[in-house]
Amino acid sequence: MMQNNCTTTPKVNKVRIVFTRRKMTAYGGFALIAAFFERVCLTEMIEKAVPIRECSPNGIGIYGKVIAFFAMVYAGADRFSHLVYLGNKDVLAKIFGVKRLPDAATTLTRMFNKLKTVKAADALSHSIWTYLAELIPWNTIQEDWLTFDSSVLPRYGEQEGAKKGYNPAKHGRPSHHPLLAFLNRSKYVIHLWNRSGNVASWNNILAFFADSYNRINDHIKVLGVIADSGFYLRQFIEKLEEEHLTYIIAVRLIRPIQRQIYSITSWKEIAKGLSVSEFSFMHPLWGKERRYIVIRQNIIRRKKAMGKTLPLFANEIDIKDYRFSAWITNSKEPPYDVWTMCKPRANDENTIKELKEDFALGGFSMKKFYAVEAAMVLRVLVYNLFLLFRHEFLGKKEKSQHLKTLRYKYFVLPAQMGSNGREAVLRISVQSRRIWSKLSSLFARISQYIPEGDLNCTAVGNA
Repeated sequence: MMQNNCTTTPKVNKVRIVFTRRKMTAYGGFALIAAFFERVCLTEMIEKAVPIRECSPNGIGIYGKVIAFFAMVYAGADRFSHLVYLGNKDVLAKIFGVKRLPDAATTLTRMFNKLKTVKAADALSHSIWTYLAELIPWNTIQEDWLTFDSSVLPRYGEQEGAKKGYNPAKHGRPSHHPLLAFLNRSKYVIHLWNRSGNVASWNNILAFFADSYNRINDHIKVLGVIADSGFYLRQFIEKLEEEHLTYIIAVRLIRPIQRQIYSITSWKEIAKGLSVSEFSFMHPLWGKERRYIVIRQNIIRRKKAMGKTLPLFANEIDIKDYRFSAWITNSKEPPYDVWTMCKPRANDENTIKELKEDFALGGFSMKKFYAVEAAMVLRVLVYNLFLLFRHEFLGKKEKSQHLKTLRYKYFVLPAQMGSNGREAVLRISVQSRRIWSKLSSLFARISQYIPEGDLNCTAVGNA
């Protein structure tokens, strides 16, 4: 029978186990993030951007709740119930400069569920982008491709907008189908809209493109638009031509395209088992012919050959060893150069994978559709801030490392909150002299960091 008041001192391998009420945290390295947030005036932005007003003098405040949410993401959480990951919240509250952090997950879900309309979600997204546009170092980017992709996020409850649609991983499972826009080379996510799971990839792409393009057009030279076959849509292509933008869009290998590819007689070999060609083609009602680029890869000579077969000609011996990929484009460059330009679109797929695995893009689900979108938009902000942090402060080898790696390198560090006279002191436990030196250097660099834009905050103003 278990004793409620056990007086026996536990031991493990002759080590006595005792308990303490001293304020400690497993995330002493979050002080780096807190220092960065202070430099970029995150407090002021969040209080203005989140369209919720709280009047209670005893309340946690919007920033305190959002910081708890951010800290959960950086700690690896993907559910609101994972608030327990943060452990001693008093220490983290002190580090991030808030009154306190929430004790219950429902405090966060109640906040998000107040964002009930598309107007509220759009206002949040617009305010966050206005803020990010001041932070992103455009002078180091100068030019980039605008790229679009979508993702499928399975849902397991009664969430609004969770519908059955295209879901390659979990057939028949309801999902959300968000649409995302990227800067392809620099990897910033510049826009996100959540959508019901039963819509096509191109759904709402015209409005989404216009909004995304307007966000970056004044900051950098847009080299063009790259998109996958889900955006092979006449109206979208005509809109890009109207804006005089170069476009490279993957083509679904529907029957008319298969016939065109099969009829090609002139292929130019550019590498072992890799050939290119092109043709002109017009769909009925499309109004004019457009240029198509085709890549043919031999599966025998190239073990990692990409592309698809031509099912319409599956019995033809002369093409059974080949895989094909096609793109529609208005570029005047040679076919191989066009293919080379669109190859980096894999960056977007890697970014989506990183968003899902490291920033829980598919997590933190709630019943309200726009509450889910608001939580997604804030996680995209967390991702972009992490990207900026990594770009500005970390070494060359670390600039490509994911949060999952850097979390256990710099953030998960035991620390104790204490004092020296009236000054609060966070004592971070570091055994390695190399890490000690690196942390000291990072804190020094962050303290000297001045954001690109004019954020008008006290911290930067006193730099």
